Amino acid sequence: MSTKNIALREDVYKRLKEVKGPDESFSDAIEELLERKGSLLPLWSSLSGSEAMDLIETDLKAIRNGAQIRV
Repeated sequence: MSTKNIALREDVYKRLKEVKGPDESFSDAIEELLERKGSLLPLWSSLSGSEAMDLIETDLKAIRNGAQIRV
């Protein structure tokens, strides 16, 4: 099986490390999260009120404000 390297922010790495099992690989942990349809929504809601969510909202507003409307 081939492998790929991906870059993660330090905070995301720490969270993923916390949620994966002690005998589980990072690939296994990510695969489990992806296989649970809709399961990322609870993770999203856990960000509510966090600094990470504030950053996401700020970035989304900047993207929306920078978008040009096509007519």
